Amino acid sequence: MKQNLLKSILLGLSFLFLAQFSFAQLTITPASGPNVCDGTAAISNTSGVIQSSITWYGNGAIIASNTYQIGNLCPGVYGVYYSQSNLGDTMNATFIILGGGPNPCANFNVSLNTTPCSTLSSNDGSILSNVTGGTPPYSFIWNQGSITQDLYNLIPGFTYCINVMDVTGCQMNVCDSMTISGANTGDTLVVNNANCGPTAFGTLVQQFENCKFNFNACASASMTSSNMIGNDTLQTVWTFVDTMNVTMETYTIYNYIPNGMANGCLNLQFILYCPIKTANVNTIVVNDIVELSGLSSLNDLVTNPFTVLNPMGNELNVQFDEVTSGTMKLFNINGQVMKTQTLNLVQQASIATTNLSAGTYFLQLEIGSTVYTQKVIK
Repeated sequence: MKQNLLKSILLGLSFLFLAQFSFAQLTITPASGPNVCDGTAAISNTSGVIQSSITWYGNGAIIASNTYQIGNLCPGVYGVYYSQSNLGDTMNATFIILGGGPNPCANFNVSLNTTPCSTLSSNDGSILSNVTGGTPPYSFIWNQGSITQDLYNLIPGFTYCINVMDVTGCQMNVCDSMTISGANTGDTLVVNNANCGPTAFGTLVQQFENCKFNFNACASASMTSSNMIGNDTLQTVWTFVDTMNVTMETYTIYNYIPNGMANGCLNLQFILYCPIKTANVNTIVVNDIVELSGLSSLNDLVTNPFTVLNPMGNELNVQFDEVTSGTMKLFNINGQVMKTQTLNLVQQASIATTNLSAGTYFLQLEIGSTVYTQKVIK
């Protein structure tokens, strides 16, 4: 009876990872007491983690971003999201800060070592799982039904996930897609534009997934414009062109600069990708630069012809200075369009935001060839 009760308690204290081929680990230090807020959480082995993608959550709200560690945590349930530079790999983790005593799942971690297939039609791929921490023996369940620790004779084009549980109930779920190796796969196009060299004071990396993009028709890409929004957000526009120098698609990306503006040259990298692995190009890496010393605040240079109620609740209300026609878009911090609305001779408009999580967004108004942008908070 006591053993079953203990197992039930530990199951409630376990945390679930959702990752793809993740080598970074989450290190958790519990609070020293039930009413003390001195718990910590940190991402270790951060060499492949994109710092600007890190977002920490507590009680459903964003409590920190762009940092590898967070402190002053009270006992409770928290979460963290981040992306990794091994293209398309992301991680969502839910973890618990205990109020005194060790967390039996704090050092439990699972990583995957994947060997890609040699050709598009071969079945010689393999995925080996490695488990550290926790309390053995471990149980293994793959999404295709296997209960072994490792998988062999795999074919390309599929994603394989394993759920690992230790004897106390700590769980972790990790996934990776089976790719193809070989010199003729040509799956990545790298476009190198300007580079700051030794004068760079940093590098910002952003990723965007788009499986509808015609990767094989793209000839080149570059950052075509940059503006500051306030003193902590850099807005960049990336343009992709084909062999006839005709624009295929543009992407508006927002990068946080949390310590305010710095003067000098900043390296930028934009990764457009599709996680479905084939023998054709499915990833484009574009490198470019921006001279921050030559930029001023966009809010100082342009007066937006509208006002918004900020922060927004379950609805974003916009009041225009005059009757307006154009397009209104709401972006998240990764530059993804969350909402779009066409305006036709209106002086006020609203966007439903009930299904959006708490955080920072950007309202963009396009009137002809003029674009206005404003930061909004939920």
